[in-house]
Amino acid sequence: MQLLTSATQIDYYPVTPSGTRFIRRVTWHPGDAETEMTTFSTIVKSEMMYDANQHIANGATVTDFNIHCYNGPDYSPMAC
Repeated sequence: MQLLTSATQIDYYPVTPSGTRFIRRVTWHPGDAETEMTTFSTIVKSEMMYDANQHIANGATVTDFNIHCYNGPDYSPMAC
């Protein structure tokens, strides 16, 4: 799922096909090369649902659905 607010773009990517864990990518000031900043976190499904619902309740719009795992070069999860 991809949400868009006035200052951020929030993307949720499934980690596994079962969809129990998600990667949350938040991009601050998307499209502005000078001030754009991206953060990543791994969250569980219940946290993703709560987080997305809170953003939508505060005026965010759903702009896309991410159905594939995130494969960008700027993210590598830590291993235990």
